[in-house]
Amino acid sequence: MKKTFVDVLLELPVDTTLSTFLASHGLPVAADFDWEDTPRTSQALVEAVRAWPDVAARDRLIGNLMASVQLGDAAGKQAMFQAAAAGDGSALMGLVACQSDVHRSFWLYARHPALFERACEFDYLERHGSQAQQHDLGVKRRPNTSDAALAALRQAISAFYQRELQCGDGSVAYLVERSPGVFLLTVHVKDLAMLRLEFEGAHLTRRIGNPNIHMVLEYAVATGVVRTLVRGGAKYHQMLVDAFAEHLLGVKVDAHRIKPPTLDLSVLRLGFDVPQAVADGFVALQVKSISVLSPSTALKLDCTAMASSEQRCVTELLREEFPGEDPLARGWLITAARINLYYPPEAGKARSKVVTVEVTRRGRLNLHKFDAALQTQLEGYLVSLGILQPGQTLNVREAPPEAGTANPEPHPSTIGED
Repeated sequence: MKKTFVDVLLELPVDTTLSTFLASHGLPVAADFDWEDTPRTSQALVEAVRAWPDVAARDRLIGNLMASVQLGDAAGKQAMFQAAAAGDGSALMGLVACQSDVHRSFWLYARHPALFERACEFDYLERHGSQAQQHDLGVKRRPNTSDAALAALRQAISAFYQRELQCGDGSVAYLVERSPGVFLLTVHVKDLAMLRLEFEGAHLTRRIGNPNIHMVLEYAVATGVVRTLVRGGAKYHQMLVDAFAEHLLGVKVDAHRIKPPTLDLSVLRLGFDVPQAVADGFVALQVKSISVLSPSTALKLDCTAMASSEQRCVTELLREEFPGEDPLARGWLITAARINLYYPPEAGKARSKVVTVEVTRRGRLNLHKFDAALQTQLEGYLVSLGILQPGQTLNVREAPPEAGTANPEPHPSTIGED
């Protein structure tokens, strides 16, 4: 359910950051207002916003408040920590000290707006990663980050949109090093003007504006592989790749698209048997759910192990529930699976931390959501089972991982609770 400004104000702690934010928007409160961090104070702030007679000012406050918490979930938390790691130490320590993901998002928005915008770009790519395309450029060099190079890239992209869609007479572009050797290019192009019917304060008006065409490209120097995310078909992805290579890498390339390989998930019929995962500190391994397709392809079944199964694999439950009729023993094809790996509960907690790996026969994985160390570790498990083959490039890294990677401390944004 979508949060409202009331939900946000009731969740945020009443501290200096919040009081400064509200004061900067001119929210009228009594001179002797008690800024103590209590539910009663939070409710009083909600009522102050509701009773504010300046509709336009109230809308600006609510708009900024809602924009400030757009990274307030597990995926957004990972993007915020990654952006802060490239900034100064105070931002990183501030995020750690926050009480929740919503609090982290608001705090970064209010205290470090530039880092917040960078985190939004990281988050945008990961949330839409299933729509991205991968290309092998065959070129492994650090991109040119100069203003002249970016201006040439913008000019090339604008010229493309002017030819294709008669728009693009304005654009902005910036390039950041997301992690060592991995660069993220963000481009915003001005679309055709549109007339929108909107409220401005209490008045309904027609407003002319230009929507934003948003595109991103991620490039790994070590592999020469790019991921592109742009609205349109293959021609638009190719345009972005070509412009990046020519103007930021200094070469014209004949890039070829990397299509995800077809993966054999049949080994999961026996569960997720990876001794190295146990050696790395996981206490239970479970095939939580699978999708299976009948030999005739006329029927698909989705099966999930319930919490009452006590972390037993769904494949084991199928054998028990359908003796002699187990679909997996009758040639049904596993097309997708969700695998849970459980850490022991933390001190004082009853619930286990769980890492969830999602994989499909068509080569889609959710491993990009994890930090680099855990991602390498999980890929190692899939290689040891034979689901991934050494040398397959499913992510922008040079070498395939090997099973047996030492257990790193997982990033807090990569795990949940069972």
